Amino acid sequence: MYRVINDYVSKVNILSNGEIYDRIDSFVSKVNYIAKYAITCNFNRYIVDIILDDFSFDKAVKFFNDFNCQVAYGYSSFFVRFNEGNCIRYRFVTSKENKEAFYCDIVIR
Repeated sequence: MYRVINDYVSKVNILSNGEIYDRIDSFVSKVNYIAKYAITCNFNRYIVDIILDDFSFDKAVKFFNDFNCQVAYGYSSFFVRFNEGNCIRYRFVTSKENKEAFYCDIVIR
């Protein structure tokens, strides 16, 4: 799956702008079981670092599923999940029909 995401990223135009940042921040700020979060952008790729108030696999998966539903573009989205002990990492890319896309690394602890 990691190869599929890399191939997909090479075929779309990865963007970062205030609108995308606001979409991510608007959703994340409303989740009541997050103790702390940070959103950074590096080389047009967002890094969303989430610290849950009480980490559990179920909460992390719920967060990502809700994130995907609220933030993803309607045309396409791909993700891959890595379970790393008490941390879950998602690589997520979503695009519009015109190949404008954004990419996120989401780390949930």
